[in-house]
Amino acid sequence: MAFGGTDMSLADLRDVVVIVYGVMGIILMLALTIAAFGLWFAVRALSRVVQELLNDPIKTTLKDVQETVHNVRGTSEFIADTAVHPLVRAVAATRGLKRGLSTVTGLRRGK
Repeated sequence: MAFGGTDMSLADLRDVVVIVYGVMGIILMLALTIAAFGLWFAVRALSRVVQELLNDPIKTTLKDVQETVHNVRGTSEFIADTAVHPLVRAVAATRGLKRGLSTVTGLRRGK
């Protein structure tokens, strides 16, 4: 058998095949290792991005809820100061005036 201009025996051919197969196996192992590390880094980066995307709407929603609560609190204080408190004072003054008049005149309401 002539291979590359020299006579090669079956044992020599076997040795060449084993060496080529071993080198190709090492190259494939390195390629798969690099691909696995690349995939691992990509999954980590994607996981961080997904976590940020999930947290971002929650933070925005919580901020909006806090602003709404602040607005409701301000509105309820405004209503209480401008409408409820004067109304309560007017009702209290009217009842006090009625009781005072009934005490002075001696007339009591029949219950």
